[in-house]
Amino acid sequence: MKQTPENIQNILTNLPLTPGVYQMKDASGKVIYVGKAKNLRSRVKSYFDRTVDLSAAKKQMVEKIRDIETILCQTEVEALVLETNLIKHLTPKYNILMKDDKNLAYIKITPWPIAMVQKTRQRIPDGGEYYGPYVSAVEQCVRYLRKVFRVRNCRVRFGRADGNFFVSDKAGKTIPCMDYYIGLCPAPCLLTPDALSKHEQNILSLKNFLDGNTTQVFSDLDRKMREHAKSLEFEDAANIKTLIESLKVLSERQSVRDIATESTDIIVYYAKYDRQFIGLTMIRRGQIVGVFRHEAQAKIDFTESEVIEHFIAEQYRDESDIPSVLLLQKENDDSVLSAFLEEKRVSLEVPKIGKKKELVDFTLNQVREYAYKLELSKLENRILTREHMVHVLEKIGYSVPKKWEIIFECYDISHTDGNFTYASRVVIVNGKADPSRYKKYKIQSLPEWKIDDFASHREVMIRRTLEGIEMNNFPHLIIIDGWKWQLSSALSGIKEWIWKYQNDVSRLSSWESLPILSSDIPLCSIAKREEEIFLPWKSVPVLFEHGTPELMVLQKARDESHRFSITANRSARTKAMKKNILEELPGIGPVTRKKLLKLAGSVDDIRNISLADLEKICSARQIEALKDHGIY
Repeated sequence: MKQTPENIQNILTNLPLTPGVYQMKDASGKVIYVGKAKNLRSRVKSYFDRTVDLSAAKKQMVEKIRDIETILCQTEVEALVLETNLIKHLTPKYNILMKDDKNLAYIKITPWPIAMVQKTRQRIPDGGEYYGPYVSAVEQCVRYLRKVFRVRNCRVRFGRADGNFFVSDKAGKTIPCMDYYIGLCPAPCLLTPDALSKHEQNILSLKNFLDGNTTQVFSDLDRKMREHAKSLEFEDAANIKTLIESLKVLSERQSVRDIATESTDIIVYYAKYDRQFIGLTMIRRGQIVGVFRHEAQAKIDFTESEVIEHFIAEQYRDESDIPSVLLLQKENDDSVLSAFLEEKRVSLEVPKIGKKKELVDFTLNQVREYAYKLELSKLENRILTREHMVHVLEKIGYSVPKKWEIIFECYDISHTDGNFTYASRVVIVNGKADPSRYKKYKIQSLPEWKIDDFASHREVMIRRTLEGIEMNNFPHLIIIDGWKWQLSSALSGIKEWIWKYQNDVSRLSSWESLPILSSDIPLCSIAKREEEIFLPWKSVPVLFEHGTPELMVLQKARDESHRFSITANRSARTKAMKKNILEELPGIGPVTRKKLLKLAGSVDDIRNISLADLEKICSARQIEALKDHGIY
């Protein structure tokens, strides 16, 4: 650490021995760190004490300090509150800043003169009523709510003066719009007492539903669904069934009335992937009303206790929604935090067993899943390299080439009820996909309507091994999408051709150069559920740590082969459907069909034939048939 500047030494000498908050500033006068202390002189001096072992990040911060400002406080709790407020206001570079889970969304009832229901990701004090947060299906459910409760879905703006409403902006809309005529809105834009009253009542019914009073709504929907089914209107019945399932996503909050009789918050800490996370579950009126996940971001290291203290102080800085009980995952010996919670009249509990412990575990699982998804998202943008593929081969025990390319191939099977069965081969070279080496295989050994992934994998490996023997182009690892049973089928296909050709050395350019012909066949499979890696010679699967680039290499190969096989299957189905359409068109016989395909090349390209050329082949009635069926 560099020599402490003279002005800083003078500040340190004159610091008081009382509790307070300190603000560290850089050369430009900007606050880069805010902290609190029971003893300001002792705490601030520790940053510049050469005998104290600071982390590299803290040393970097200290070297930037050019001024220190202090604020005296009566107690440590007062200092904690002030520190939290200053961090919130100044957002210093080196303090803990909480990054929220942006996947969460709310349903908002706007405070505008004529209310609306909408989806939002921000909860701001604008007078609106917020419900949630929800993790998924919010956009779809908002659309359903508008339809079910007949509330407006427009951008028309309203104003209010002298107790009366007026339309301030039609937003290019005709008043009333089509929603009024098809019964989806009572048209409050008409400003009639009846329309305004009906819309307000509909908004109240919607709020009642979001508050959990759902029995009547589901009863009415179920009755309508049965009426449609009884009248053989199955499509309408199915639509209502979908609506019921979607609305239940919103209405079904986990009931915990027998566990938490008072308003309760659960806060947990989780450290993983060199990151720190905080989870919060809120229980009000016996129901879970919110699950929040935060990442604690900071340029310097903070202990678990410091992160929790900062989060709790920030969370309960506002007096609007403080719980009666706070559950933590472990004992906290922070006397300042305890005093802060006592001042807020919050009872602190650390459950070890029972239902409350299950709530803590539930919250921890939510944070764990959030952290894992963040890491996966981060790795998706990470560049995978040859070195990562080297680590994969080393981990599962296969030989590693010392130079040149490392090649992985992955195989997957796709079919439609036993028809159009295709296998895909994707190729990963030095961490990157190489589409020029992709290949699709139409499975030939299965009869129509026969579903047999095992036989399909066996056939593909027979054909791939023949290609490899003749062209000497075997990869360093073959990956099968599936479990150990698919792996066994693939292995049997490889061994069949090894056995057939091992005595015909003349067909091989170099026997020793083909590792697949040795007993050490570079083959594995990856099972999606737990991402288990199965090997032919191991009864126990190999597990890679979740989120590592090595597992990402295997996942990338698996996901790409799955996509490619589905594409091959879909393409075959589409071609077959189009071929059948052409054969079944009225008035177009085999001779005309042959002429059309010869001229166009495919059914899709018939639309590119000029009308003059088409008239040379088809009659006016035949051309009309092509147009009616969307082919021309």
